[in-house]
Amino acid sequence: MIGGTGAEGRGLVTRWALAGKEIIIGSRRRKKAERIASEISRRIKRKVRGATNLEAAREAEVVVLSIPFEVVGRILDQIKPALTEGKILVSVIAPLERKKEQFTFKIPKAGSAAEEVARQVPRNVPIVSAFQTVSAKQLQNIREPLSCDILVCGNDTRAKKVVIKLMKEIPGARPVDFGPLRNSRLVEPVAALLAELTRRYKVPGVGLRFEGVWQKTN
Repeated sequence: MIGGTGAEGRGLVTRWALAGKEIIIGSRRRKKAERIASEISRRIKRKVRGATNLEAAREAEVVVLSIPFEVVGRILDQIKPALTEGKILVSVIAPLERKKEQFTFKIPKAGSAAEEVARQVPRNVPIVSAFQTVSAKQLQNIREPLSCDILVCGNDTRAKKVVIKLMKEIPGARPVDFGPLRNSRLVEPVAALLAELTRRYKVPGVGLRFEGVWQKTN
């Protein structure tokens, strides 16, 4: 988990660790990653490790990017030596910015954050886009299952299947295959809508449910 020290990353780390997955938190500073990993381990009584971004990416089969869009280039430069054939890279990035009291979507030059990630990594590393419409507070509230559909985009069918299988290990998560990576252009802006609804109504998080779709895709 690259960016596992942030709110969204911590939530995903916690959920997958509870599902029995081996999780490594990556950070620019190893001590920070180890501290957060230790805090999560004590809280949920599961082993979570901390490492540098490069070390975490080297060890992982699936590398999850939960980082601000503004640092994508810098972080990818750090982990690029570890992005070898066989790795799967998951982008949960939604490039939002807050102007005064309102959340807005900042359109990347590539069309979406996921496509920008794909542009900067080796072609033999498949990119999967997911989780942009799930709030950090919902992920961290482990007393309750998630109750939302999660759109998954990617060009590599095998990589999407691997990620969807991992997603199904989180109670209440309902992954929906939403086609190629370019469809992230439709998904990522929705994060601004959900963030604005969350702010306006002062609720822990707002999710999506697509009636009739999940049953047909699972």
